[in-house]
Formats: sequence, structure tokens, C-alpha cells
Amino acid sequence: MNKKQQQALSVVALVLVLAGLYAILGFMLLPKGGLISKQQKEWREATAVPSDPTIFPTVKGNQKPGVDLDDAFQSTPKAVAQGEKLFQANCVACHGPAGQGNGPAAVAFNPKPRNFTSPNGWTNGYTIADIYRTLSKGVAGTGMASYDTLTPMDRFALAHYVQSLGHFDHGQDTPQQIAALDKEFNLSKGSETPSKVAVPTVMKHMAADYKRPPAIPMPPPGDDSQGARLVRRLVKDPGRTARVLAQVPDWQSDLDALVRVAVADPPNNGLDPGVAGLDARQWKLFQQELAGLAGPTGAGSPPQARREGT
Repeated sequence: MNKKQQQALSVVALVLVLAGLYAILGFMLLPKGGLISKQQKEWREATAVPSDPTIFPTVKGNQKPGVDLDDAFQSTPKAVAQGEKLFQANCVACHGPAGQGNGPAAVAFNPKPRNFTSPNGWTNGYTIADIYRTLSKGVAGTGMASYDTLTPMDRFALAHYVQSLGHFDHGQDTPQQIAALDKEFNLSKGSETPSKVAVPTVMKHMAADYKRPPAIPMPPPGDDSQGARLVRRLVKDPGRTARVLAQVPDWQSDLDALVRVAVADPPNNGLDPGVAGLDARQWKLFQQELAGLAGPTGAGSPPQARREGT
């Protein structure tokens, strides 16, 4: 083997070694393409177009029935059992399993969570109406948040369970307290959830319902009246003029309305800028001719049929 062949073999061996190292490093850094996939995902998230707040699923509104207050204020085993489930899911972390205000998260709060077993220190009181109000609005300046996401009956059930944790006299809710709570939260009246329709959906339906008015027909060639001559001279785009006039339903009877829309934006309204130079008599003739051509509904009718009375 000569010197050139040895050099060539050395180059080939070096290339193979570098390729092997590249493959090993690539396998170590990019196992199963994980790093590339992660980078691609991060790039897609960083460059994603923000979601359009006007686009969302259509939500049909509904009417929620009112609360039977006699039932809501009555402490029953069923209500207390439902309240216990809600308490375990939402309240134990702060108030503790027995409601003594010593849950694992209590150390993070100042003031400390309420001890439901004691009659002392209740901010809003401990009748059912008082507890319901606290659950609905929270307590400002404390860790007690509002639980208004719960249904009214669930809040009442939770209030009954909270009362059951303290073996002291919680008192009775007076008719005045019940009436005040009812008025404050519209309990017996119920509530209505309105329908929600996305803007693009509304626009789609509006476009489907929109009927473009037909173009205003021009006077027949044989009509040489002054009104007909004015229309031929001033109406440059019969279709656009018809669409503009359709937005002014009283233009046929209200000359001032016709004048305002006619001189507002020519020629974008389909009319010649020369409309601004008409005198009072010409405006009246122009209105009468246009109204006759457009017909009583503004839809337009064939001039010959109209003039023959058919």
C-alpha cells in the first residue's frame, strides 16, 4: 500500500469516527426526537396567535327556578349530609376536619380561619342567613373567599353543616332576616342566564338574512320629463343608490332625509356630486321621480308596468 492510499484510508477512518461521535451525541441529546419535539412545541406556543375573544361556542340561555326558602332554611339530614360533602371538598384545608380552624393551610392566614365549634368571633354572625351571606360574599381582609360558584341550595346545605359543627345555640332566623337575604340575592325570584352568541356567528346569520335591494330602474328612454332627466343625470350607480336609500326608510316622504343622504357622500352613495346644486323645486321633482321608480317598498318596479298601472 502506497502513501496516497494510506492517507485516503486515514481520511475515511476519520470521517467514520466523526460520524459515529455525531450519532452518539445526537442519540444522547435527542432521544427519540424528544428535544426537537419540545423545542417545536415551545416555538409553536410562543408564536401562536392569541385566541379571538369574540369566538366561543354558542351558549343557550336558561331560566333557573327560585329557591323554596321554607325548604332552604330547614335543617334536614339530607341537607347536612350534602353540606358535609361540600365541606370536605372545599373547607377542610383551612378550617380542619372538625371545623376548629386548624386545617393544614391555617398557618398561612392572619387572621386564622374561623373555629366553627365556638360562638366567639364570628364576623357576620352564625345564623343560616349570616353563614349563607358569608359563603356568598366572602370576608374582606381575610382568607375567606366567596363560594358563589356553588348553587344557592349547596350554599344552604353547607351553612347547615357548619352550624352542626358547633354545639351551641345559633339562634333562629327571623322573617325579617330571611326577607332581607331573599332581596339581597334574589333567591325566590330565580335567575336568568342569557344566551351567548359569538360575533362571527351573529355576522354570519346577518349576512344570510340580508337581502340586497334591487337597483333603482332608470326612466324609460321616451320619458323626457324634468324629473326623469334629473334621475338620468344624477344617479350614476343605481344599485349603490338603492342600497344607500334602503338605510333611510322615510326618504320617499321626508325630503330633508333624502337631501341629507344624497349630499352626504357622493359619488360613494351612487349619486353625482351635482346633487348639491339642486334648488328646492328640483329636489322635489327628483324625490318624486325616484319614489315612483323605486315603488312603495323601495324595491323598484318596471317603469312601463308602473306607468300603465298594471
